[in-house]
Amino acid sequence: RHTDALTMADSVMTFRLAVREIAARNGVHATSMPTPLEGVQGSGMHLHMSLFRGDDNAFYDGDDDYNLSPTAKAFMAGLLRHAAEITAVTNQTINSYKRLVPNFEAPVHISWARNNRSGLVRVPIAKRDNPLATRLEFRSPDPACNPYLAFSLILAAGMRGVEEGYELPEE
Repeated sequence: RHTDALTMADSVMTFRLAVREIAARNGVHATSMPTPLEGVQGSGMHLHMSLFRGDDNAFYDGDDDYNLSPTAKAFMAGLLRHAAEITAVTNQTINSYKRLVPNFEAPVHISWARNNRSGLVRVPIAKRDNPLATRLEFRSPDPACNPYLAFSLILAAGMRGVEEGYELPEE
């Protein structure tokens, strides 16, 4: 379920530990490797993000054609502008880059899209009449990353976009 970044990072680490322990008890090995098998789609850790001001979703604007607020657009622009730096933290291994190749639904371009699964940032179609459901999906991180560093860096890049008024490029 959705929660704040620190609690989610704790949940990711707890999940990894639990999966490894259960696998070991059953005589198998579980891995968080992004691309354990060559020629097969890898494992991503797509992050769905919302930003709230109190109880209000700061990414939602009912007057926008796609329900995206200026805050959401600037946040996305921050993610796109700082994608290279983010990638150095969220995709740390050789296998991380074996996952980020064309034709495997992994993002290979610094781009955004409303419902295209090849964009680095995707805007999922929100549930009708639910302002709380407007969110962004950041698609490049993989399960080998340190979630504490990754979430902090992603949030900082998005917030820099908001604070400095970055302009979102065309979809």
